[in-house]
Amino acid sequence: MRLAAALVGIGLCLACGMIESAAQPTAPFDAERWRAATLAPVLSATPSDATPLLTKTRPPAAQRDPCGAPKREAAIHYSVAAQIDPEARSLRAELRAVYRNTSAAPLEKLFMYVDPNNAEGIFTLEALTSAPESAVRLANYTLERARLALVLEQPLPVGCHAVVRLTFALRVPKLALARRQYFSYTERQLNLGHWLPEFAPRLNGEWLLPQPSAVGEYLVSELADFEAEIVLSGTAPADLIAPGAVERLGERNWRVQFRNGRSLPLVISGKMARLSAQTANGETIDLYHFATRDGSPSAAHLHALQTARQAVERFSALFSPLFYDRLVVVEADFWDGMEFSGLVHVGSHWFETFNGRDDSWLTLITAHEVAHQWWHAQVMNAQGEAPYLDEALSIYAELLYLEGIRPDLVAWWWTFRVKTYQPSGYVDASVYEFREVRPYLNAVYLRGAQMLQALREALGDPAFFTWLRRYLYAHSAKIAAPTDFWGALSADEYLRTAEVRLRFLRQADPLPAATPTPADPLSN
Repeated sequence: MRLAAALVGIGLCLACGMIESAAQPTAPFDAERWRAATLAPVLSATPSDATPLLTKTRPPAAQRDPCGAPKREAAIHYSVAAQIDPEARSLRAELRAVYRNTSAAPLEKLFMYVDPNNAEGIFTLEALTSAPESAVRLANYTLERARLALVLEQPLPVGCHAVVRLTFALRVPKLALARRQYFSYTERQLNLGHWLPEFAPRLNGEWLLPQPSAVGEYLVSELADFEAEIVLSGTAPADLIAPGAVERLGERNWRVQFRNGRSLPLVISGKMARLSAQTANGETIDLYHFATRDGSPSAAHLHALQTARQAVERFSALFSPLFYDRLVVVEADFWDGMEFSGLVHVGSHWFETFNGRDDSWLTLITAHEVAHQWWHAQVMNAQGEAPYLDEALSIYAELLYLEGIRPDLVAWWWTFRVKTYQPSGYVDASVYEFREVRPYLNAVYLRGAQMLQALREALGDPAFFTWLRRYLYAHSAKIAAPTDFWGALSADEYLRTAEVRLRFLRQADPLPAATPTPADPLSN
């Protein structure tokens, strides 16, 4: 059923107008493999502020790893039990983290990344031990800022699982004092983004342990399965918002199951209501917004929900079906927006200043954050080193959204969103090169959009969109690098883009001296 949905979604490109003659993939992304297994609620006749119920379960895996332990589908799995105090803005949690060695050699160490520990007084590690079912035992560990090194008594064999248990506490900072907006609180919302210690990815035999940056995003993570039991302390009204399947077990406790996520973001608030819509492909869009005085959604809330639904449908037609069965959009009590797997934030400022029209920041930011479900949640990248691989593609998706929904606003977008700021800089700059946000946005986002437009003109629409889909299919559920992005071009297409690369990139020839694409699986 999901594979058929993928084929239908790609076929809808013929109705988009913009790429009527675009070559269509002959080997579409295997949506069945990833999306059919995603746990997600089905809408029912429930009040708008109710939490969707868990409706799908996954049969237990029967296979075993080389060390005799049950083998899960996901190489990384997290089970967490957390007690959160919304009034004290703190939490205490017990985490069981499972890591299967998928590399080609035994591993003597494992590394986890603890982003909250990049600030003082936020994270406290109370205990860290091996679980009895672990294939190897933990000898010792060191925690230096965000880098948690796990030294094993003996190397972890290929294909076997290491299992560790962590007990930790977190103090969530006030928004005005927070290092990252998505991990902060206000009087009406508690946001827990990148709050869990998570295993660092390995790429080309190296652990990816990024340095933090004050500008842009820098985290990089692998797909994992998450299970969480959340209990809220206190008596003040509060609800839990999360991606995946959310089951309310009682007045103040929930179970969350989220498969194939890059992280597990949580939002806690007693002042939000829910609006829901369904896409043409059957995905659920849940918009959580701050409740109005009369209890009815505002025009801005309805517009954001419609924009999110249309954006999912548009990008599904252009690229591939949505990675998840359910997408959560949260009105955030902080500036701008933020992307996560299965959940995105759109800042409340854009709701409050909504002008009632499509030519608004609310439209653009919503479409932009939704686009990250393709260029972040589905294809990940080292955001600190090559942020254009998700941000340039996501801002250009704003234009693609308008081309399909409101083509009369295309000229407005180029002026309002890009030309007004007179962007300059290298598109392939890293976040570490900037001390201020505006130069970063100008180089990576705005110049990135200009570069993609120039590439589109150099290649033509059929080749341009085939290239993006080829890149997406080849690196879905993986961590991609610039060489993967440019290597998805055919040798001839790579040569045709040489002048564009010279204009926009510091490293104008990002590929080694070899044919970029040995074979083109999406042509002919």
